[in-house]
Amino acid sequence: MSSVAEKQKERIEIRNDLVAHKKPKRVLLNIDLYLEAACELANIDIRKAYYNPDLMEQAMDKICATFPTDTFPLYPPRNTLLTQFIGSKSNVMGSDGTWQRADYASMSPDEYDDFIKDPYKFIVEVKGPRVTPGLGSDTATRSMRLAAAFNLQQKYNGHMARIRAKLTEKYGYGPAMVTGLSANAPFDFISNNFRSFSGIMKDVYRCPDKVKAAVEAALPLLLKRAIPPGVQPGQIAFVALHAGPFLNKKIFAEIYWPTLEKVILELEKNGIGSTMFVESNWQHLIPYLETLPKTTNMFMEYGDPKVFAETVGKNHVIGGFYDATMTLTKSKEECIDEAKRLLDIVMKTEKYYFCFSKALMSSKSVDVPKVQAVLEWVAENAKY
Repeated sequence: MSSVAEKQKERIEIRNDLVAHKKPKRVLLNIDLYLEAACELANIDIRKAYYNPDLMEQAMDKICATFPTDTFPLYPPRNTLLTQFIGSKSNVMGSDGTWQRADYASMSPDEYDDFIKDPYKFIVEVKGPRVTPGLGSDTATRSMRLAAAFNLQQKYNGHMARIRAKLTEKYGYGPAMVTGLSANAPFDFISNNFRSFSGIMKDVYRCPDKVKAAVEAALPLLLKRAIPPGVQPGQIAFVALHAGPFLNKKIFAEIYWPTLEKVILELEKNGIGSTMFVESNWQHLIPYLETLPKTTNMFMEYGDPKVFAETVGKNHVIGGFYDATMTLTKSKEECIDEAKRLLDIVMKTEKYYFCFSKALMSSKSVDVPKVQAVLEWVAENAKY
């Protein structure tokens, strides 16, 4: 067996033991970077890489060769050709090639009733034409262009699968903490795709009953999208949480949490685990997180690692807490010391994996050699 194959076998064992709540040999390294960071590091113009799979592969290979990690380190890049083809108004690319979600509302406050009555119809007949004008306005044109858009996405998926498989074999990566599925908190779905963050933050005070009804109406649609037919053993869905910690406790308890909990429970019921990105600081909401099934993994952006380890970490796999941007202001030794202090706390759970507090969008947001040093230290020393 080659050294790469041996390394991959070990990584698979470590990851699977972690997910099964068995004490792994060492801490799993599961970092994520965006294509933007990869292109910067490889000196490739991302505005060209978006349309050239070979350039994408070169950039991704550079990241794989630069950062030691146990799992494929690239966050799935956006299909720019598709996004531009449909004329998306909700996602906007800046002059430097960076994509951002616009604070765009595709639904007005007086349209809640229409959405609640039939969410799917509203999406197809009202939201779609507003958000994707590139598909055309009449039914016949939209149908043909939608088929073309689907074809674009299928080709893109094929390119990404090929690149990922090739680099996974080359570097001997094991499976990550998500397996390709994704799900949403229904409140975040309404916020991100219909009312915008700024809009829904007003709505929860102006018309909370409408928001609650809309969130509940969206739930069946989201479950249908998240749970595929013929679920394979060991599948884990990615669930990114957004608005929760920005709501007051009453609104969170009455509107945000109930449907999110139903999503997680329904995933578990169907044999699917979850890995949640607990964005911002959920420390005051830990009592809710503790109630979720043990198949729910969580990686945190902010919060006291000790508090999370002693609560959520008792029954759940946890990750995160390490802010890689500190490498810009601290020495290499100080950055490693921060990792040591964190690991001294969270490794007591025997269910921690090392990842950054959020995926890196730019290689300029960190000091690359220092990040390399931290990851190397963790890989060599964070053993149980």
